[in-house]
Parts: sequence; structure tokens; C-alpha cells
Amino acid sequence: MILAASKRPISSLLFLYPSFLQAAVPAARRHESSARRTTKRLRVKPDPSFIPSTPTNQLQDNVIFNPPSSSPSPYHTPAAFLPPSDPRRSLLVRSHEHANPYAQPNKRLPPPMHKPIEKRYHLKEDEIAEIRRLRQKDPDTWTRKKLAQRFDCSEFFVSMICEASKERKQQQQMALDDIKARWGKRRTYAREDRQKRRVLWARDE
Repeated sequence: MILAASKRPISSLLFLYPSFLQAAVPAARRHESSARRTTKRLRVKPDPSFIPSTPTNQLQDNVIFNPPSSSPSPYHTPAAFLPPSDPRRSLLVRSHEHANPYAQPNKRLPPPMHKPIEKRYHLKEDEIAEIRRLRQKDPDTWTRKKLAQRFDCSEFFVSMICEASKERKQQQQMALDDIKARWGKRRTYAREDRQKRRVLWARDE
């Protein structure tokens, strides 16, 4: 009766028919059957190899190797789990040979990327004594780099044969403390975190 008596368009009278709007707008609903089917798929029983066959009070620590179902490969099963007469042991040995072709004794190795450094022991006792004398006399002028260039050796060798004096070490430490005092919070935290990582690397953690 409302539609017949009114001259307004039907689109402006849709608020009078909420059921019509609900039927017009599609909505996703979950029924009992779909909910039951979804939960049933999630109820997956564990593999029998994970279920202990012994009582709980008699269980001991053991290793369970349960790889996913796939094509057989010697890489999937470790050698510790293979019997001595298993043919997959020979396949595993052959696979390692093919994986590293340079393990063969007669195989030529690829050329080195960097030229190898040959160690030389050309310095004599008097030259080593001269390096120590110059280093102790004027460490600011005769740095490790300059001494290594003059005597044709490495800076590491210079640090091995002569050690800086206590005054020199104190000056270097004071200069380093002055630089650290100008650091902000972010750089200080980053350097402390770097030092912690180096300690963990030394511990192999």
C-alpha cells in the first residue's frame, strides 16, 4: 500500500524494508557443515613414529628421524641411520666425490684470486736492533708504517719485535678517550654492541 500510494521513487523508500536490503546485499556465512569440515581437516593424527610404544615412565632420550615423504635420495638419510650393509652408503660416498671434484689427488686446482705472499726472513740482528732503537727514540716520527717501508717488512713484524713505550701507550689511550667522549648515544651503543659480537664470535656462539 505504501508503494502504491506514494509517488516517490522506490530507491528513496528502501529504508522502510530492512529485509529487502539484507536480501540484496550478499554476505558470507559459515554454516554448521562447513565449520565441521574445517575443524575435521585440522585434526591430523601424529605419525606413528612419533608415538612412543613404551610406557611414559620408561621413556629414554632418543633421536627420531622422520623425513617428509619425497623421492628417495642418499642426502635425506644421514649415514648414522643407515645399516652397514645398506647400498645407500656407497651412493653417499659417490655423491661426495662428485660434489668436490678437487678432492682427487691428480686434479689441478683453479688459479688463486690473489697473489700468495711469500714470507721472507732477510732481517739480521743489527737491523732488528736498529728498528727497536728508532721506535723507542721517536715513536711519533718512526711509526710502524715508516719502519716497515724502510726495512722492507710488514707492520705486523714491527709490532712483534718492538713494543711502544708506556708514555706512548698513555698518549694513544688519552687520544682515544677524547674521541670517545665526543660520541653520541647511538654510536656508543653501536660500538658496545660490536664488542659484544666479537666476544661471542670468539666463543663460537
